Amino acid sequence: MISRRRWLGASVVILGIAAPAAYLGLARRFGGQAEFRPAVTFEDVNGQPRSLADFRGKYVLLNVWATWCPPCVKEMPSLDRLQALKGDTRFEVVALSVDRKDPQLVKDFYLRANIRSLGIYLDREARSMSALRVTGLPMTLLLDPSGVEVARWAGMREWDKREMMREIDERITERSTGR
Repeated sequence: MISRRRWLGASVVILGIAAPAAYLGLARRFGGQAEFRPAVTFEDVNGQPRSLADFRGKYVLLNVWATWCPPCVKEMPSLDRLQALKGDTRFEVVALSVDRKDPQLVKDFYLRANIRSLGIYLDREARSMSALRVTGLPMTLLLDPSGVEVARWAGMREWDKREMMREIDERITERSTGR
């Protein structure tokens, strides 16, 4: 019979070997880098299933918001302007609404607020909030091209202001150069 002390020692050794090996296996599977982002699914304006993986290869500024949240509503025009200024094949602003009602509510809001550059994405069951550890709205995450979180901002921001765009660019530069 193995003593408790010896069993615990063997467990530590096994975990010390198995955990890094599992990480390396994941890293190989995902092109050299392990994927830590939880699978977050939602729907687009047409009710088609989407996920954050659809944006792989781009830096994504993911904003979790709702039409009933005054700070969210206030910052949406600046997110729209940021997408118009910076959105391209390497960067995209994704505004993910957690409104539980009919998608028409978000469509109507976009019309009233003159939101033209942002896509409409809906998570009517708000599963993204727990998956992304969102504790309040609005919450914005910067994800790298493999989906790993680079930065997180709680609360409202003026996203198209020079200082904010500079901060985003610095985070992207730090991530891409490994500094």
